[in-house]
Amino acid sequence: MMLSKWLGTKQGQPEEIILSPLSGKVLKLADVPDPVFSTMLREHGIAIEPVAGIVLSPVDGEVVAILPSKHAVVMRSINGVELIIHIGLDTVSMRGEGFHAHVQKGDRVITGQPLIDFSPELVKRKATSAITPIFIINPEVIDWLDIQFPDLAKAGVTPLMRIRLKH
Repeated sequence: MMLSKWLGTKQGQPEEIILSPLSGKVLKLADVPDPVFSTMLREHGIAIEPVAGIVLSPVDGEVVAILPSKHAVVMRSINGVELIIHIGLDTVSMRGEGFHAHVQKGDRVITGQPLIDFSPELVKRKATSAITPIFIINPEVIDWLDIQFPDLAKAGVTPLMRIRLKH
């Protein structure tokens, strides 16, 4: 029996691996101390409590949007998975202070490429938390999702989500 039949996959069904964009402690979205993130698409994401202030691209793809305050970036993988990396909680109030974007809307990126630098210490002082939710915003393209919850993640190295796409 072919492995794809045993797993219930169709031959040629694309898969996507989402690597951790940050180094730090891995949390479930349900454990994020903000009701917007802890209830929104919580079965389609994860969060990182960062130990360093560099966000790397978790996929090969494109920058769909970067907020003017540079505290969040929307990515689209080459297979069409769209995700948001939202640095910290209530960081929009910082109005970009302590954030530096290396990319802009429309840029093509590769896995591990720097997206945003930020100061975790400044975020902890001026916002609610440095906890960074990462979640998929187009779950309708997903046939199957396996979220990994290691204790610690290394940016650009640790797989967080394995996805099988419908198309």
